[in-house]
Amino acid sequence: MKNNLLENWIGNINSGNLEQLVSMYSQKALLFATFEKVPLNKPSLIREYFENFLSREGAGVEVDSSSVSNSELGKNIISSTGLYIFFFKDGDQLVRQKARFTFIFNFQNSGSILHHHSSVLPH
Repeated sequence: MKNNLLENWIGNINSGNLEQLVSMYSQKALLFATFEKVPLNKPSLIREYFENFLSREGAGVEVDSSSVSNSELGKNIISSTGLYIFFFKDGDQLVRQKARFTFIFNFQNSGSILHHHSSVLPH
C-alpha cells in the first residue's frame, strides 16, 4: 500500500513549503515532535515548530523507504510507520538526526494528519 500523503509531507518539508505542510495537519492534530519536549496540540504550536525547523539552513528529511509500513485502521484511515533522518546545517556542520515516526492519516479530510509521533532513535 503506497501512501501519497506521506510522500506529500516529505515533499513539503524538503521544499520548505510551510503553508502546505501545516495545512496537512488536522485542526485537532497532536504532534509529538522530534525536537520538542512537550506535545503540540494546537495549530499555532505545530506551525511554530515547523517554522523553526524550516528556518534552519539546509533543513530537510530523508525517509528510509525500506522501513515504511502502512496499515489500514478503518475506512479512509491509515497509519504509516518507519524511520527517517532529519538534517540541517548548524554553522559549518551538517546535523543528521535519525528518528522513528508514526502518522495517522485520514484520507477524507483536507487536514489529513490526525496524529504524528516522531522520536529520536536511541544510540
